[in-house]
Amino acid sequence: MMIDGVTLRKLREVYRSTREDFGALMNVTGRFVSYVESGDRKLPQYRADMLVRELELTPDKLARLMAVYEETIIQTQ
Repeated sequence: MMIDGVTLRKLREVYRSTREDFGALMNVTGRFVSYVESGDRKLPQYRADMLVRELELTPDKLARLMAVYEETIIQTQ
C-alpha cells in the first residue's frame, strides 16, 4: 500500500498523534515524518509497510480513515 506525505499527515491527524509518535511506529524521527509530510522526502516502501502493520491498515480501513479526516478534521479547521 502506497502512503504519500499527504496521506501520512492525514493519518497522523486522525490518530491525533505527534510526528515523533508516528515516527516511532516506523523507527524514524519526527523530523523525518515532517520531511515526508512536506514532500521534501519520500516515504520508503519498507517504512510504509511498517506503518501498515502497526496500524493494521487495509485498503478499506484506509478509505474509512480518510473519510473520517474529511468529515471531522477539515470541519474543525
